[in-house]
Amino acid sequence: MPIDPIPPVADAPLWLEDLEPGRVFRFGDYAVTRAEVIEFATGFDPQPFHIDDAAAAAHPLFGRICASGMHTMAMSHLLQMRGFQQVGIHPLAGVGMDEMRLHAPVYPGDTLRIAVELTDVRPSRSKPDRGLVSYLTTVSNQDDLAVMTYRSSLFLARRPTG
Repeated sequence: MPIDPIPPVADAPLWLEDLEPGRVFRFGDYAVTRAEVIEFATGFDPQPFHIDDAAAAAHPLFGRICASGMHTMAMSHLLQMRGFQQVGIHPLAGVGMDEMRLHAPVYPGDTLRIAVELTDVRPSRSKPDRGLVSYLTTVSNQDDLAVMTYRSSLFLARRPTG
């Protein structure tokens, strides 16, 4: 799977203090290819409807080869990390993910984009150099149909003092 290089970095980092709940970042586009869907599924989720045309055509929900949910997550995470770098968000570490939902299949030929809505931004009580950012990610296709949603949290540095 060839991966495009990460886009240029923002001129200045965004610190915890620069973010507020309700802010939405939009990142994309990721073109989903048949070869990548089959390659990912063969290695990590070898269910017939991800790798075999006849099995996918006979499947009552999909009708054709579709991407694994974990592949969709991986593609959206790549969009998120590239996008964060573009705008100057440099996570210290991920804290966790919750409530991942698959709303619609992702097919070869789809183009994915994401919206990241900040839901909570707060300083750490025990570590004054960092804080916690929580957000809702919505993954959509080229028709603006939501195909996946999930909630995440990450540690982000606070603006240095002095």
